[in-house]
Amino acid sequence: MSDKSRSFKYLLKQLRGSWWLIWLAVVFIIFGAFFEFLGPKLIGVTVDSVMGTAPFDLPEAVIGYIENLGGRAFLQQNLYVLIGVFAAVALLTALCEMGRLYASHNLGENLGYNMRQSIFDHLQMASFGYHKSVRTGDIIQRCSSDIDLVRNFVVEFTQLARVIAKIVIAYWFMFGISAKLAWISFISVPAISVFSVAFNRKIAKEFTYADEAEGDLQAMAQENLSAPRVVRAFGRQKWELERFRVQNQEFTDRWVKVGDLLAVFWAGGDILTVFQVILVLCASTVLAVKGEVTTGDMVSFMAFNGMLSWPIRSLGRIIGDLSKATVALGRIAEITDAPLEDYESGVPFSFEKEIVFEDVHFAFDKHVIFEGLSLVIKKGQTVAVLGASGSGKSVMLSLLCRFYTPQKGRITIDGVDINDINLRDLRRNMSLVMQEPFLFSKTIRENIAIIDRTADEAKVEYSAKIACVHNSIMAFDKGYDTIVGERGVTLSGGQKQRVAIARTIYTGAQVLMFDDSLSAVDAVTDKAIRANLNQYTKNTTCIIIGQRVNTLMQADNIFVLDKGRIVQQGSHDYLANVEGIYREIVKIQQDIIEKTQAEAGEDNV
Repeated sequence: MSDKSRSFKYLLKQLRGSWWLIWLAVVFIIFGAFFEFLGPKLIGVTVDSVMGTAPFDLPEAVIGYIENLGGRAFLQQNLYVLIGVFAAVALLTALCEMGRLYASHNLGENLGYNMRQSIFDHLQMASFGYHKSVRTGDIIQRCSSDIDLVRNFVVEFTQLARVIAKIVIAYWFMFGISAKLAWISFISVPAISVFSVAFNRKIAKEFTYADEAEGDLQAMAQENLSAPRVVRAFGRQKWELERFRVQNQEFTDRWVKVGDLLAVFWAGGDILTVFQVILVLCASTVLAVKGEVTTGDMVSFMAFNGMLSWPIRSLGRIIGDLSKATVALGRIAEITDAPLEDYESGVPFSFEKEIVFEDVHFAFDKHVIFEGLSLVIKKGQTVAVLGASGSGKSVMLSLLCRFYTPQKGRITIDGVDINDINLRDLRRNMSLVMQEPFLFSKTIRENIAIIDRTADEAKVEYSAKIACVHNSIMAFDKGYDTIVGERGVTLSGGQKQRVAIARTIYTGAQVLMFDDSLSAVDAVTDKAIRANLNQYTKNTTCIIIGQRVNTLMQADNIFVLDKGRIVQQGSHDYLANVEGIYREIVKIQQDIIEKTQAEAGEDNV
C-alpha cells in the first residue's frame, strides 16, 4: 500500500461518526446554491417580464400562479410582492449557509478530536525505540499544526461540493439563457483547474520542506526551554540565540518561498478570471446587439458569471490546499505507522526463583553493547552492577523492562522468556528509578502516588520516609501539596531522585531497579536510604547501578561489567581482595577519600 493510500485510509477512519455531518453539509450546500443563483434569475425575469413585455421565463406552475394573481399588471402595482420574493430567497440562502457552517464546523471539530486522540493513543502504545528516535518538538508540531491543516482542509473540502453545486446550477441557468455564452464562460473552468493541478505539483515539495523546517524550529525551542539551567550554567545564551536565529531564518525562507509561489498562483488565477469576464462581457454585448439575448438575460448572465468567478477560483484554491493537507496527513500517518507494544497478550508475571540473562547480545545499530551477557539474580537478593560509562549498565535494565529486545540470547524469569510475559504485568512488577528522574508538573503527593487516581496518604508518607525525603517535603510551605514544576524544576537534584525513589517504593513492585539514582544525594543520606531499603526489600529483589563503592558494598552479589560481559561477580569482601577491576576501583576511591580528608585536615591546621 502506498503512503498516500495509507494516509487516506487513516483519514477515512478518523471520520467515523461524522459522515452524517458531511451529507448534511452537502444537502444545505445544494439548496443554498440553488437559492443563491435563483436571485439573478429573478432579476432577469423582473427586467424582461415585469418592467418589460417579454413572456415570463419561469416554470409553468409558477407562471400559472402569477396569472391567477393578475399577471404582469398585478406585479407592477404590487411591488412589495417582488420585494417579498427576493427577501424570501435571501433568507432561505442565509439559512442554508447557516446549516452548512454548522455541519462543517462540527465536522472539523469532531475530526480534530479523533485525530488528536488517535495520535496520543498511538504514542502511548508506541515502542520505546520509536520515542528514542523522534524529537518531541517535531511530534508536537505534527499533533498541532499538521492536524489543524488537515482539519481545515476537510472542512474546506466540503466547499468542493459547494463549488461543484454552484457551477452545475449556475450553468444550468446559463445554458437556459444562451448556450453560446455558457460555453464561452465555461472555458475558464478547465483552464483554471489545469493551472491549479500543475501548480499543486510544484508547491507540494516546497511545502514539505517548509513543514519540516517548522518541526525543526519547534524541536529546537522545546529543547532549549526544557534545559534552562544547563543553558545558563554554561553561558550558552548567545550560542543558543545564534542557533535559533539560523533555524528561524531557514523556517522563514522556506515559508517566504511558499508565499511567493502562492502569489504567482493567485495572480495567475486572477488573470484567467479577468480574461474570462472580459470575454463573456464582449460576447454577451455582441449577442444583445444582434437580438439573440434580451437585456434581462444579459444582466442575469453577467451576474451569474460574476458569481462564478470566486467558486471557480475556490476550486483552484482547494486543489492548491490539497498539497498542504496531503503532506501534513502523511506526516501524521508516520506517527500512526510507528510500531506498537503489545500489552494484552502474554502469560501473567510470576517471580518465585530467579532472573536469568542467557548469552544476551545487543547493539544500537553498529555500536555493540553486550556480547554474551550472562548472569543470574535470585529472588529477594540485592544485587549491584558496576562498570565504566557506556558499558551497558542502564541498557541491562532497559532490556529487563523490555524497552529493547536482544538481537540474540534471551532473558527469563523463572524459566519464562520475558517476551512471553504480559508486558503490562511485567512493567508493573519492574519499577525503575533513573539517574535523572522525570517528575510531572503536579504536587509531590501526586508524583509519588502516580499509579493511583486517589493517593493513599499513609502509603505516600511511608514511601517518602524510606526514601529520606519526608522531612524535606514537610519543610515546604505546602508540604506534599507543593507543585514541583515542569520536570521537577523547583526541587534540587537530590530531592528529585528521592521523590522518584519514593514513587518506586509506592508501586509495591517485586523488582526495584535503581539506575545510579543516588548520585545526587550526600553520603549520609545515601547511607540512610540504603539502610531503609535493606529493611524494606527483605522480600523484594533489588538491582542497584552505581559508581560509588559505598553504595554497592552491602549488595548480596556485585556484577562487574566490561566490554559487554560480566568479568567479575561476588560479594564486596570477596571482590575487594582479588585482582580485578573492582579492587582497582575500591583502591582509587579510598585514595580519593584519604586525600580529601588529609587536605581537609591541613586546612584546619
